[in-house]
Amino acid sequence: MVIPYIVLTVVTLSLNLALARLNPEPSIDPNCTSVRDLFANASSDFIQCAIDHSRPITLCADCVQEYLDVLNSYNNISKASDNGTSCLNSFVNLDRLGIVHTLYENSVNLWTRAKCYECFALANGTNTPIPSDISHVFQSLYQDFQDCVNRSREDDCTKCMDTYVKLQNYFLSISNENEKIGVCMDIVDLMNTTWTYWGGRCCKFRRHNEIVFITSTVLVLVATVLFYIVAQIYTKKRMPTIMEQTRFLSTLDR
Repeated sequence: MVIPYIVLTVVTLSLNLALARLNPEPSIDPNCTSVRDLFANASSDFIQCAIDHSRPITLCADCVQEYLDVLNSYNNISKASDNGTSCLNSFVNLDRLGIVHTLYENSVNLWTRAKCYECFALANGTNTPIPSDISHVFQSLYQDFQDCVNRSREDDCTKCMDTYVKLQNYFLSISNENEKIGVCMDIVDLMNTTWTYWGGRCCKFRRHNEIVFITSTVLVLVATVLFYIVAQIYTKKRMPTIMEQTRFLSTLDR
């Protein structure tokens, strides 16, 4: 019984070795492993940064460096080689899930959907962390509005009306209304916050004035109607009473 068992074991090992020779596990060059790890860390940092700055949305401004690290680390994978073959080939073409490429595309898609590229200038077609002209002008106008609000009394909105209108008009001029996100998402979220603040702080005084005006108008109309009714009643009371015919007139009729 022992000999057949040994023979069976030897045969099994031989088959496993044969299969291993036919389908050898691909070995990854240390250079590829190194750039892969850098990409993994960059992707992780960008995802964490995006989540941390999801409310209020400051993804573009606060995560630009993490996003550039993702691009650079992925580019390094494509440049590094494993025995003359690009490391990217090992992590993409030989990976049915395409995990590395999928994570890269997810990062690029998030950045593109938020239109973060409009917040920063390009240099020779390459992303940079330098704010674009649009971002610079908007931030300047927004700061003017904030400074005015901080200087003004809580119930005084007229002094900041000019800076608010300038900020709003500039936003509308750079925003594409036909798109779901008209401009860089950082700017969109900041403008939405400004509208909410202005509507809650200043529009309530306008609504108060409108209520006062409407109430005054209604009171005037009611007073006019009451005056007309009283006048009609008083006029009816003062109308002359028709005198009854006297006997003298009755004799004349005969």
